[in-house]
Amino acid sequence: MKRNKATKQIACIMLGYSIAAIITGLLVGDISETLKGFWTILTSPAQLTIDYFKLGTVGAAYLNSGLVGLGCVAVLWLSKLRLNGTSLMAFFLCIGFSFYGINFMNIWPCIFGTWLYTRFAKVKFYTQVNIALFSTCMAPFVSEMICRYPVFDGLAYAWVFKILAGILVGIFAGIMMALLCPHGPNLHKGYSLYNAAMVGGFIAIFLFSLLFKATGVEIPVNTDLGEGETMIVNAFAIGTAVIAIIAGFFMNGRSFKGYGEVIASTGYKCDFTQSAGVPLTLVNIGVFGLFVTAYYNIVGANFTGPTQGCLICLLAVAACGAHAFNMLPIMIGYAIASTFCTFELSTQSIIIGLCYAGAMIPISGRFGSLSGIIAGIVHAILVTNVVTFHGGFLLYNGGFTSGIVAIILIPVLEYFFQPSDKLRLLPMKK
Repeated sequence: MKRNKATKQIACIMLGYSIAAIITGLLVGDISETLKGFWTILTSPAQLTIDYFKLGTVGAAYLNSGLVGLGCVAVLWLSKLRLNGTSLMAFFLCIGFSFYGINFMNIWPCIFGTWLYTRFAKVKFYTQVNIALFSTCMAPFVSEMICRYPVFDGLAYAWVFKILAGILVGIFAGIMMALLCPHGPNLHKGYSLYNAAMVGGFIAIFLFSLLFKATGVEIPVNTDLGEGETMIVNAFAIGTAVIAIIAGFFMNGRSFKGYGEVIASTGYKCDFTQSAGVPLTLVNIGVFGLFVTAYYNIVGANFTGPTQGCLICLLAVAACGAHAFNMLPIMIGYAIASTFCTFELSTQSIIIGLCYAGAMIPISGRFGSLSGIIAGIVHAILVTNVVTFHGGFLLYNGGFTSGIVAIILIPVLEYFFQPSDKLRLLPMKK
């Protein structure tokens, strides 16, 4: 497929973020320690929530993210896909989770699985390449099988069986994601932006039940987080956001003209790269990045690897419908939930949960801010409990929860109210 101007612009955005992460990784610490930490990240289990800042080093985490980003760009470019908002979403999710859960080793079996599906289905890989990147949400299964799955212990050449098992599980995940993702929107009617999370959740529950529950394998859960790197994370988040805004401004003819239409969007079935153009999408990514960074600073978040990952993952939805105005109601919902639940807004699991609650912005966009607040409350209540279904092996836990919330709320909202094409405070009566 011939590459258009938008494809080249989006590829440059991806390359820019990847290179920025690599440069940061090489600058923030001793290079030898960074490389040593990078190897530790590659050869360690990766289930939620492992802080790569502490597991490796801060530099190693950024290096890992940058290399994963370059790998994603290579896969997308070689597939000859015309890149769009969904491609940007897949990219940002991959490099965001590269701070906790994804590494440059465990993504490839999943991606290969989706490629293998295209060989059997006799379709072009570019039609499934976005799904291939989304399938990395189950990359922790690959690391777990290779690094410490105990079922093969005691066998001759146990390490060979572990590697083969990890590769096969990843391939299975990639194939199943390609098979099931087209059916995901039927569950939530497009009101969860992380469609792949819904499908990935069911696959992860099956794999967790088969590989661990059915075999009686107990998994040690690592929730040991570092002290955080407030200065480095803020510098990276703010720096890349400002550069994105400036670049978008110049690409848009030294103007922000048209951005008003972006922030007036409901976010439902939206691709800003198509409706507003890549320059304004880049501006929105930058503005949204500053908005979320400010929020995390206000609530006193600990700027660990997962927090840095969340800041990047949230940029994923900024290309597909999210902006400050339709995200704010969900944030308010989380704040209200914190007044009667046992968690605080600065709790790491809640910081992560809110990040992926952004998938529900079409609810607040089409059914009013009040509905978005309710969705935020329900999501906050559910998100820390849903993880028990898949053992922490689904990186899109918050996105899976968003799909569940949409399945619960949308039938009720549609029964009583009329969806709106404009942002509203209250739902529109039928």
